[in-house]
Amino acid sequence: MHQVYEYTAKEVDPITFEVIRHRLLSITDEQAATLASVSGSALVNEATDFNTGLYRAFGEVVTMGKTVTFHAASLSLMVKHVIDDCEDTVGIHPGDMFIVNHPHKGALHCPDVGVLAPIFVEGKRIGWTGACAHQLDVGGMVPGSFASMAKDIRQEGMLIPPVKIIDRGELRSDVLNFITGMSRLPTNISLDLKGLMAANNIGVKSLLDTIGKYGVDTVLTVMDGMMDLSETKMRNRLRELPDGVFRAQAFLDHDGFENKVYKIHVELRKQGDHIVFDYTGSDPQAPGFVNATRTGLLAGVYAGILPVIAYDLPWNEGLLRPLEVLSQEGSIVSCKFPAPCSQGPLGAMWLVEVTTTEAISKLMATHRDYLAEAQASPASGPDLFHIHGRNQYGEPATAPILEVMLSGGGAYAHRDGISVSGQRNITAGRAPNVETTELKLPVLYMYRRIITDSAGAGRNIGGQAAGAAFVLHGVDEVESLVACHGYESPTSRGLFGGYPSGCNHRRFLRHTNIRELLSQGVFPDRMDGLRGEEVAFNAKPPEFEFGKDDVYECNPTAGGGWGDPLGRPAASVAADVAAGAFSPQVAERIFGVVVRDGALDAAATEAARSAIRGRRQAWPAAGKRLDTQPDLAQAATVAIVGDAARIARDAQAAYMVCNSCDHAIAPAQENWKDYARQHLATPDELGPRVRIHHDLEVVQHACPHCATLLDVEVRRKGEASLFDIQVAA
Repeated sequence: MHQVYEYTAKEVDPITFEVIRHRLLSITDEQAATLASVSGSALVNEATDFNTGLYRAFGEVVTMGKTVTFHAASLSLMVKHVIDDCEDTVGIHPGDMFIVNHPHKGALHCPDVGVLAPIFVEGKRIGWTGACAHQLDVGGMVPGSFASMAKDIRQEGMLIPPVKIIDRGELRSDVLNFITGMSRLPTNISLDLKGLMAANNIGVKSLLDTIGKYGVDTVLTVMDGMMDLSETKMRNRLRELPDGVFRAQAFLDHDGFENKVYKIHVELRKQGDHIVFDYTGSDPQAPGFVNATRTGLLAGVYAGILPVIAYDLPWNEGLLRPLEVLSQEGSIVSCKFPAPCSQGPLGAMWLVEVTTTEAISKLMATHRDYLAEAQASPASGPDLFHIHGRNQYGEPATAPILEVMLSGGGAYAHRDGISVSGQRNITAGRAPNVETTELKLPVLYMYRRIITDSAGAGRNIGGQAAGAAFVLHGVDEVESLVACHGYESPTSRGLFGGYPSGCNHRRFLRHTNIRELLSQGVFPDRMDGLRGEEVAFNAKPPEFEFGKDDVYECNPTAGGGWGDPLGRPAASVAADVAAGAFSPQVAERIFGVVVRDGALDAAATEAARSAIRGRRQAWPAAGKRLDTQPDLAQAATVAIVGDAARIARDAQAAYMVCNSCDHAIAPAQENWKDYARQHLATPDELGPRVRIHHDLEVVQHACPHCATLLDVEVRRKGEASLFDIQVAA
């Protein structure tokens, strides 16, 4: 039986409402600070791979920390599973805390451990506080619990359904010891778990102190009012946007066993104040560890939409009420137990966020007031680099190197993407401190630098990524694991003619002359010139030995571009070359800008751009064409399509119209790509850091009249182009 406090709603004046609302938000920040103070993990203190929050009696999100936004959905679902599994069995009492890491009980994957505490007033539950953090090791078949060879979730690590770890204020040492005993790093996980408990203690105490000052009915009125307010604002925003269907897809390469590609496909259907994210078009689940559970799907959707459509709204349960998320059980985005999923947050779930971001950005780009919030894809393929062994002090060392944080952001209609922006779903993330990494782990940085040609080209360019190279220090060898997608699949897509960013790149040289150079006082700042045996990797190779004479380099993905690269001012491209953002070769091949001896050659640039337009004009048409051009002089604009096109309606019909030449491209209710000029692009044409999987192709779509580039699409061979923007006209 639910022992939930039934409150009497109060009339709360606006000033008191805001004071209490901000107090609740500050409690969540206090929880985060407490966890960071107790935990010694770089995943908490640098990657901020954790979250905290306050929840109502049945798990509704009242506040969420702005650290890893994926965990916001996770903690809420954990609370609901605790209630379902424990309320009528072991019971839920004041002073209790529950621990969960089961991916089908709210966790994203086994390493994400959550601790939840109920909050009671007068013996009845009013809410919950929760904290979740990624653990360095939770057992399983490999150190670090990213089990690339797992075929079953039970091989990946311990699975903890909701279990009571604190009973009425008393720590259950037997449960704690049982859990820490299954980790290769029991001291580390014990410290993190105590940090999670401490964060919850702060949450419970601070909320009860607030209730003591304002009264329980007033505080609960504000908590529910916060969610209602966000819901109202979200529904109002949706009503402002045009109805329609918006589609996006991405391809995950390699499942850990086989170099196959898996499609993650979303159809966003918006009508009135309701929005559906339909992922039923995604591929079946993989045999390897790249799958997402239903929790991961929801986490990816929420992380995708919140910064775009709710950029200025309070983040809580109210924003989620107008949403519906559909999927097919047994798909790569909603895998069935016991499918493995330890890399799911960096795999299918990450691409759910990417495709959600793209689809919601296309919706936002149909309204002039919200165009500025739409964005091209941010870095969309984190490359895990994990080491295991002994550190330079002889202690056990199992940890990821956090260079994946040094990624680039997607471009916007009005500006370039932010270089080295960090991962979009880790809003408070920081670049890993070089000295801290070298202090804790047996590695030395050879260099860290921003990567030339990493960003997606466009009228506005994506943000660049930074890469690094490593040698071992103080040890002879460690075991290493690398795993990513976006290795042969450009997943950081551009918008409205923008190019995708470069793919993940890595190099590994065995038996180099690095020690010889170091002994001579030479510390190389690049791998070029090192002697050694080059090892070819696929996206997810088996674990490998990293020896003392080996050198490893990782270069993550960056942000996608926005708009036709020919629209970028030549002087800006020349400045990009001077700054090292693009090489002179890419400037000429993609932007049509010629830079010689550091100076812009205006005449050669004009000729190069004219030649690119001429080649586009020679691209074949897709097959359909308008027999006659409509009279657009009196046509009304129904919606914009980014800043590249618009939907205009005359007396008879609606058309998609190119803004560059003011010609109609296609009827609005047909796929405009069937009327466009098309070109199958080679990797070289997309940039030196782009690879294309043998099952994929990249198609460039241009206006059939003026040859302005309108879309650069990644699709599976043999499939039709995606009808990606379908505004109800």
